[in-house]
Amino acid sequence: MSLLERYIFRRAALYCVSSLASLVLIVWIVQALQRIDIVRTSASAAGNIFWIALMLLPNLAAGVLPFAVLIGSIQALNALNGDSERAVIAAAGAPRWTVIKPVLYLGLAAAAAILINSHVIGPLAQKSFFTGLRGVNADAITLFLQPGRFERVQDGLVISIGNARGSQIDSLFISDRRDPQLDLTYFAKSAQIVQREGQSFLMLFDGQLHRQSKTDGSVSIIQFHTYAFDLADLQPSNGGDWIRTSERSTSDLLAPNPNDRDYQRRPYDFAKEIVQRFSDWLYPISFALWALVVAGQPRTHRQSSGWTTGVGLCGALALKASGFVAISLINANAQPVWLVYALPIASIVSSAVLLVLNVDLARVAPLARLGDGLRRLGQRMRPSLAAADAGHGPGGRT
Repeated sequence: MSLLERYIFRRAALYCVSSLASLVLIVWIVQALQRIDIVRTSASAAGNIFWIALMLLPNLAAGVLPFAVLIGSIQALNALNGDSERAVIAAAGAPRWTVIKPVLYLGLAAAAAILINSHVIGPLAQKSFFTGLRGVNADAITLFLQPGRFERVQDGLVISIGNARGSQIDSLFISDRRDPQLDLTYFAKSAQIVQREGQSFLMLFDGQLHRQSKTDGSVSIIQFHTYAFDLADLQPSNGGDWIRTSERSTSDLLAPNPNDRDYQRRPYDFAKEIVQRFSDWLYPISFALWALVVAGQPRTHRQSSGWTTGVGLCGALALKASGFVAISLINANAQPVWLVYALPIASIVSSAVLLVLNVDLARVAPLARLGDGLRRLGQRMRPSLAAADAGHGPGGRT
């Protein structure tokens, strides 16, 4: 890249990193707070919570990275226009590729990072995350629950044990009211923390499951000889995988063991995971090109650029939501797999065509009216904001 292209790349990358840090921090705090209950279960859990929460970061960062590329690119392009640098670049006769190349390189770098995370870092982090949760919950049940006391392990989840000898548990009681539609109560004569495929699970023996509907109050009783609980979320593992597809390596997903019980029961879950891993890297490229489409044109100070962020985010959210829907439609026949790839590729192609044709979205009638409306709104609000600032100034009244 030339000196000017490196300058634009550094500016866009700085905005991208700032946006990424903000988005990841917000989502990470929300995710960590959802699991803060495990800290109350044991002293050791408080020491492990940071490591467990840290394992959330790779996939959280990969999930918001395309949006960080979009926001950072739009902010950089708007800043170039605001400082009149974009107009100077155009007036100096520099080709449009001078602005396109740095933003496209930023999208390609983000795509490479997502590829590495999807196939290497992400699965390892997910495995460490769920392994950590299982270990903490196993310690909470076998070491820190006092016999005969009813302990609230999570909101809506109460556990009581008769006695614990290592991994062996006598007389286990579990009351699960986390489901808004159903109350579940488990009674077991004994239980044990067991290892399977390197993961810890809670096995209940010789017990009953009482299911009570919260809508009509009806109760059903199920007698069981063995019942398995996944210690990662203290949920029955009968309806889920022993090892989640997100924890599996890409090679396991591409060539699964035909005798794998989880693969035999829900092969389309493997298809969903592998399709997502091979399609997520396309979104940073798509969003980078879309940022160039909405904010890449030279503009003067009189031309509003505030609408570019709104239009850019709306288009990106619509594309990403469509991708999620396409993945959710994959079932036993795996028919919509092509749609998962077609959506971001179609966005890349359409944005590239708009760039080649040098289409200015600000001249498109609906978007032009939106920009004019935002500009008029800002002009109307300016006197009120100025009066408010004057009223709160050094000589004003508060």
